[in-house]
Amino acid sequence: MVKNTDFAVPVADGHLKRIRNNLSKMTKVEILTTPGCTNCSVLEKMLDEMKIPYQVIDITEKPEYLEKFPIFTAPGLVINNKLEFTGIPKKEELTAKLM
Repeated sequence: MVKNTDFAVPVADGHLKRIRNNLSKMTKVEILTTPGCTNCSVLEKMLDEMKIPYQVIDITEKPEYLEKFPIFTAPGLVINNKLEFTGIPKKEELTAKLM
């Protein structure tokens, strides 16, 4: 069982806001990647810092993901079976999608 964690995100006035992240309610986060994708490792680090569990999917090994989520730029970020981002999202935008 994944425990609840708090993390801080910047808000418009430049201050940090602590957010309660209930990871047990999140169904699935997947990073769609390609071999040698440097932006993918940036996204992985961002999710690691936010303590968000995720799965890395190499689309060259699982081309069926491209049929479901046609991306032209890696990484693709799938949240709850919906392609939410391609490329590296801003942390604030990512946080909003995960809540």
